[in-house]
Amino acid sequence: MPKIEIVLSMALYHQRLVKRNTITVIVNVLRATTSIVAALDYGVRSIIPVSSSAEAEAIKEVGYLLAADQKGKLLDIADIAASASDFWNDRLKGKEIIYLSASTTKALRLSREESKAVVLGSFANLSSLANYLHQQGKNINIICTGYKDLPALEDQLLAGALCEKLIEKGKYKLDNDTVIASIDLWKIAQPKMLDYQKKLDYHKRFPIPLSGEVLKYTFTPDSTKLIPMLHFNHITALR
Repeated sequence: MPKIEIVLSMALYHQRLVKRNTITVIVNVLRATTSIVAALDYGVRSIIPVSSSAEAEAIKEVGYLLAADQKGKLLDIADIAASASDFWNDRLKGKEIIYLSASTTKALRLSREESKAVVLGSFANLSSLANYLHQQGKNINIICTGYKDLPALEDQLLAGALCEKLIEKGKYKLDNDTVIASIDLWKIAQPKMLDYQKKLDYHKRFPIPLSGEVLKYTFTPDSTKLIPMLHFNHITALR
């Protein structure tokens, strides 16, 4: 029987036990993976993840647009900010866009070296992602990027929701503490998710609050069937 492992922060990445024949799911609910799902779903052709402003500037010279902000403020070198709603724009359809996120890019680059496939997860594509993973039938690593090497509750909630769906399908079993704890946490939060998210530490460290529209999109399951997949340096839509 294939296994599921949840890595609660990047600091724990190299301590994971499931390393062979894996599909890796990268999770950064607030907000890179949610924003990338939104971008591709709205018609962006592909996303190029980068880890620094210097890397972004070098690639931007080729002619790509750059999505980047810091604590809600647009970076000087950026064309657009990096929230989900910033991609709900017709002028971005068909474009290739650089996306600056140090933690998510680190997770993507580490995972691509050891995984059969690397996909991105959000609440927006929860059920389609669970269906895809079930069909593949491989070991699964769910990598929560967290915040500054610490766990982020929103990432663990999504990991728990995804594990619950996979276990219900019968191919995977509940066999480690992190999966059990994450599912239990999800069951507590699920009935009133938009209320529960108000507890998140994210709101304390983010001086400019996300709009109600973006928060609703972020924490509402199954608004799309799209699955972002990494192809070396580009992320494109698997529908």
